[in-house]
Amino acid sequence: MPTFQYVAIDRTGREITGELMADDEQAARGQVKQLGYYLTDLRSLDGGPAAAPRPLPRLFGRIRSQDLALFSRQLANLVNGGLPLLRSLDALLDSTDNERLAEAIQQVRDEVEGGSSLHEALEKPGVFPALFVSMVRAGEASGELGTVLAWLADFQEKEQEKRAQVKAAMMYPTLLVVIGSLAIFLLLTFLVPRFSLIFAELEQALPLPTVILMSLAHGLARWWWALLLGLWALRSLLRAYGATPVGRLRLDALKLRMPVWGNLIRKMAVARFARTLATLLRGGVSILEALEVVRDVLGNERLARSLDEIRQRVREGESLAAQTQASGQFPPLLIHMIALGEETGDLPGVLSTVANAYDVEVDNALKGLISLLEPTIILIMGAIVAFVVMAMLLPIFQMNVFVG
Repeated sequence: MPTFQYVAIDRTGREITGELMADDEQAARGQVKQLGYYLTDLRSLDGGPAAAPRPLPRLFGRIRSQDLALFSRQLANLVNGGLPLLRSLDALLDSTDNERLAEAIQQVRDEVEGGSSLHEALEKPGVFPALFVSMVRAGEASGELGTVLAWLADFQEKEQEKRAQVKAAMMYPTLLVVIGSLAIFLLLTFLVPRFSLIFAELEQALPLPTVILMSLAHGLARWWWALLLGLWALRSLLRAYGATPVGRLRLDALKLRMPVWGNLIRKMAVARFARTLATLLRGGVSILEALEVVRDVLGNERLARSLDEIRQRVREGESLAAQTQASGQFPPLLIHMIALGEETGDLPGVLSTVANAYDVEVDNALKGLISLLEPTIILIMGAIVAFVVMAMLLPIFQMNVFVG
């Protein structure tokens, strides 16, 4: 069995050298990983051929935010601990369980080894967002890469936490809708047809609610697949339309005009705008470059177009606060706080305060909306079930009246 010598970093940042026996290099890497170390170098002591580099299959899509946040945090810890960049990337390469991220790190490592800067290497795989690349570029330019990576990890962890809160808040209403819809579907397709056979034997005119219910049940039992196909086709058409520049702009503008939801969407976008811009400016990114990066994290094309116009005016020497107000798309609190930040010279700190304030507003608004949404869903589902029960009982009551 071949013998391997390894160099690794433990969780305290101390360098460790050791030897182990394994069937192959992959097994040796696995043993080092099980010890809880970050592997930085691995060599065979038997004089075997060098291991072939990992293949670099084509990467699709972007890396998940939680994986990217973990990558930022670990890279920041290693860089701040004084470990050279290449060895830091080697350590992360052997510690990640995400194959897609491992492929990206391998490609980044090869580019850095070839002489590229880290931010240039991060652009090659095409999976790291512009925000990440811009922050790394600013960190390299200022010589504070570790600090900037730590800020970036804080930002990504905060964003991940907010998304998790929104998903958790919407889980129960979504479950109510799914279960309620399934119950109503079963009532209409299984229970109502059995009653229809009974009503057919009565040979009497049925009440209007019963006739409506029977028609709906008959149509749903026969054409349910067409209904599902139509809903799927409508969803596909909306997604295709939303993928076009004009369609996305119109749909996002419509979202902002929706009652209740529109205001919530705007506040969430403003909080994301303020926190991202603060993180970029704190990392040393110029205001014009920061505004260009921020447009892609707003999540709304209407607001992004307005930000493009603001950026153009700022390029011409206009005030950010004045142009934000002129756009008419951003709330007064943000405008006044940006003006304060420009006056005091602490725009990143002011923007962080705005982001925290809107996070609280979004949390409260979301809780209020969910507390209102849940009983509304229950009432609607209850009303539908009540209509079904009433429509089923009316012919029986009518028959009793005739018999009496």
